[in-house]
Amino acid sequence: MITSYNQKAFVAAAIESAVNQEYENLEVVISDDGSTDGTAKIIAQLQSRYPERLVALLNKDNVGVTRNCNRALHACTGEFIAFLGGDDALLPGKISAQVDWLNQDQRRVMCGHAIEFILEDGSSMPNAPHPILRSGVGPEEVIRRGSPLPAQSIMVRASAIPPHGFDESISIASDLLFWIEVLSAGGVYGYVEGVFAKYRDHKGNVSKRYSEMLEDIKLTYQIVAKRYPKYRSLCMESIVKHVIYFGGVRSLSLGQKAEARMMFLEAIRKRPFFLKAWLRLLQTF
Repeated sequence: MITSYNQKAFVAAAIESAVNQEYENLEVVISDDGSTDGTAKIIAQLQSRYPERLVALLNKDNVGVTRNCNRALHACTGEFIAFLGGDDALLPGKISAQVDWLNQDQRRVMCGHAIEFILEDGSSMPNAPHPILRSGVGPEEVIRRGSPLPAQSIMVRASAIPPHGFDESISIASDLLFWIEVLSAGGVYGYVEGVFAKYRDHKGNVSKRYSEMLEDIKLTYQIVAKRYPKYRSLCMESIVKHVIYFGGVRSLSLGQKAEARMMFLEAIRKRPFFLKAWLRLLQTF
């Protein structure tokens, strides 16, 4: 499953990296969200080149990240689904390795792998983040610690996906709720050793929209608390750690000390023994 929007410089490499996977029984679905820069033309050309492998949804209307994800998701027919952005790329062996891992046990519903982080020009990104979670059962640790891995590294069992797919009340960062709901029935998630995808960091990344991302993460935890009451206290704790505290860290890094101070104080009011928030609060003075 690939989603694209105004990624003319990268989309051909993304598609080629998927359709050229050596795994035989593979369908590649790409949904373009009304690109205006020539991305759709490139996709159409590649669809002609790979008519048996590539399904292209060349949409005229722009519906936003999450709704476009659902357009792609609902067009997929496979037993397992992997995810890719139109500005990223897969590496050889990804599909085979993850399908093999998932096929070993029907309780396995999601797995990831290491990612190579690259800059816009394709060079390696220094100080790339490491995987957060490698294995577990159910959604509790994902709720506590956040998205386990970048979406480009994850493959899920289609039967574990909620009927509504990605929740369209979340405009951008809908993947966290998606992973939680995939695991909500107690499925097993794990990790395949090896580097099997590239994540490209550039100025057009959706993840650069920090304020919107934080609001979406907050909304995610609120939705989870409502749908799955047993995780309510954990969700409230995660809002403090992943939204309020992280927002303060972000503001502090931008030199906005007064705004950061307010966020750290709010985090401390909600969690008085939150040591990291106390230390960061001192830095605002």
